[in-house]
Amino acid sequence: MKKIFKGIKGIKIMGNEPLKKHTSFKIGGNAKFFIKVYNQKALLAVMKIIKKYKMKYLIIGEGTNILFSDRGFNGVVIKLMGSFRSIKNSGDVFLCGAGVSIKSFLNKAMKMGYGGAEFLTGIPGSIGGAVKGNAGAFGHAISELIEQLIILDAQLMKKIIPQEKILFAYRYSNIPEHSIIMAVELRMKKLSRRVIQSRIKKYLKIRWEKQPDNYSAGSFFKNPLPLSAGKLIEECGLKGMRIGDAMVSEKHANFIINLGQAKAQDVIKLMKIVKARVKKMKNVSLEPEVRIIL
Repeated sequence: MKKIFKGIKGIKIMGNEPLKKHTSFKIGGNAKFFIKVYNQKALLAVMKIIKKYKMKYLIIGEGTNILFSDRGFNGVVIKLMGSFRSIKNSGDVFLCGAGVSIKSFLNKAMKMGYGGAEFLTGIPGSIGGAVKGNAGAFGHAISELIEQLIILDAQLMKKIIPQEKILFAYRYSNIPEHSIIMAVELRMKKLSRRVIQSRIKKYLKIRWEKQPDNYSAGSFFKNPLPLSAGKLIEECGLKGMRIGDAMVSEKHANFIINLGQAKAQDVIKLMKIVKARVKKMKNVSLEPEVRIIL
C-alpha cells in the first residue's frame, strides 16, 4: 500500500508510525501512514492520491493540542515540513508557512524588530494550528494579526482568503474542515527588541508559575466565558484525580497530564468524570479544547 505514494518527490513516508512520538501528550497508537511533506507541489500530489483512494487523513503541526486513540489512525497523518516552515517578511507583514512553530515565529519577528504577538509566548503549537483554533492568551487571539490565509481547499485548489471572509470567535474559526492551511500573512508592529523581550519574559514567567510541565495537550477545556474552566474544576475538588497515569494536574486544574504511561482511554474516562462533576455541581457544560481523534 505504501507504493501508492511512490515517485512523489518532496515527501518522507513512514508506515505504522507511533503517534505518541509526534504529540506533546505522548499518547496514541500507530498511524497507517505518517508522511512528512516538504513543499506545496508534494502536498498536492499526496492529496490527489488520498482523494483517489478515499483515505482518511489528518494534518498535524507540532501535535500539541491533540489526543489520538490507543488504536491509532487508520489513514494518513501529514506533517508539514520544509517550505511550510519558512518565514518571509515585507515590512511589517510576515508570510509564515503553516508548519512554523509559534516560538520560531516570535523569535524571527523579534530579531527583525517586530512585535505584537507576544501574547502567544509559551503556546507550543504551529502557526497553522494556532490559526485554525484561533489560539490566544491574556485577552488576545491570533486572529487580530491575520491579514490573509493561503489554503488548499477541498477541491485541491489553492486559494487566498482575506481575514474578513473568515469567522473567528473564542478558540474557533470557520475555516472548512477539509481545507489545508498552507501559509498565513500576519501583520506585526515595529517595536524595540527590549520591549519585545520584556513582554516575552513576562508572559513566560506567568506560564511557568501557573502551568504544569508534565506531558499534556495544554488547556484541556475551553473556558465557558466569562468563567474559568480551571477554577470550576478546582472548586469541584477534582485536582489530583487520577485514572491510570492520566491525572488532573494539581498545579492547574484545566490540565490533564500524562504521568508517563497514560492511555487515551484513561484520559477520556477522566474527561468524562470532570465534565459530569462540573455539570452536576456548577451546572456548566465544559467543552474540550483538545482535539480528540478516536
